Amino acid sequence: MAKGIKPPKPRKCPICSTEYLPRSSLQKVCHNFKCAIAFNQQKEAEKLEKDERASLRKRKADLKPLKHWEDLTQRVVNDYIRERDRDLPCISCGTWDTVQWEAGHYRSRGKASHLRYNEDNINKQCHHCNTALSANQQQYRIFLIQKIGPQRVEALENNNNPHRYTREELKALRTHFSALLRELKKQAEAA
Repeated sequence: MAKGIKPPKPRKCPICSTEYLPRSSLQKVCHNFKCAIAFNQQKEAEKLEKDERASLRKRKADLKPLKHWEDLTQRVVNDYIRERDRDLPCISCGTWDTVQWEAGHYRSRGKASHLRYNEDNINKQCHHCNTALSANQQQYRIFLIQKIGPQRVEALENNNNPHRYTREELKALRTHFSALLRELKKQAEAA
């Protein structure tokens, strides 16, 4: 053996359990060709099983209603909004104290579902304003105008074009907002 090169360590064959010295780092079984055939068959069976599981997951996902994907996307968007507005008070009442911070919609999801994931329409809000005061709409509007300007608020109020999101659009939105959330968290850690 050349100087500095270590001899191969003995391995145990996963098929017949005998110890062997591998000829190369890629050798996975002993020198018996029956073990090599059995090992390849085992790997093919594992690959088929993995493909079947992936197919089953896809079929299960296809059976889930659109509402499931909308709620999943809303969770990601809400997490992003709370992180984006972390250093801001409640958009409606200006408080810094709350039981729980929420992502409150200026135009409700029920009345304007097409604006459900619009960043201008969603802001950090205290639990009391969002639930007990039904978003505290008048105060929300005042502070929203200060935050994004009257033109963008009027654009929100005048946007009445209905839109039904598809699964592909929802997936793209989740991916987009997840990336934005990761970036915000990296910036927060760096600061």
